Amino acid sequence: MFHLAANSSRKTQNTLKSTRKMRFKHLKPVSTFILLILVFFVSYGFYFTPKKAPHPPLETPRLKEGESYLQHEAYGFVYDEEHEQAKWIAYCLTKKEAAGTIERSDNFDEDPLVSSGTASDHDYAKSGYDRGHLAPAADMRWSETSMNESFYYSNMSPQIPAFNRGIWKKLEEKVRDWAVALDSILIVTGPILTPNLPRIGSNQVSVPSYYYKAIVDLKGSNSKAIAFVLPNAGSKRPLMEFALSINELEKLTNIDFFYQLDDPLENSLESIICKTCWP
Repeated sequence: MFHLAANSSRKTQNTLKSTRKMRFKHLKPVSTFILLILVFFVSYGFYFTPKKAPHPPLETPRLKEGESYLQHEAYGFVYDEEHEQAKWIAYCLTKKEAAGTIERSDNFDEDPLVSSGTASDHDYAKSGYDRGHLAPAADMRWSETSMNESFYYSNMSPQIPAFNRGIWKKLEEKVRDWAVALDSILIVTGPILTPNLPRIGSNQVSVPSYYYKAIVDLKGSNSKAIAFVLPNAGSKRPLMEFALSINELEKLTNIDFFYQLDDPLENSLESIICKTCWP
């Protein structure tokens, strides 16, 4: 009797095990299929869900409809295809960066970020104009990458030699001195692009009549702002004779500068110009 009961119990257990195996045999492919489906949808959601664009740096002007913001390591900019140069270039310059020691590269090159293509060496050759930097190479001496980026043709604009090597260079040096003295400043620089400008080269690069810089120092109660508009011509006049407020510059360029600042601070900084506040 004992052996029969034991045999009966073993048969019952074997039957249960066999039944479980049969169940799992049918369930395993189904479970694997469901798992693969879940993995697919999770992966699809990860790779194809639209990603939010990174918030542009504080110095970035407000983008207009149809404009694309491009970002190098050293600066951000919007490219103007019609005029074959940047509408503006924006960056923060710190004391440490301004004291960089990387050698000037002089490796002029087309900008790989501009899918439509930029100006080239041929546009400037025998044109009588310098390949004038908007963001100066001397501001980019803090790394080899930033130095190389400063020589992209998106950062070039046709400048009269006496302007590029004279008063424009003096303004660049003055702004760099301010970055050292004030620890860091926000800078936006560019050409004033208008219809019917003269053109050079096969890419029809516009020759601007004026260039500008807008500078903000954010130091709490000592915050200040200033802008400059200089004609594309040689000049011996003092730099401060070309100074104006950010609001005045906005009217000339139709660009909304430093819009990300708190409204009260923005309104205060952009409406007032204090020529004696700068070191």
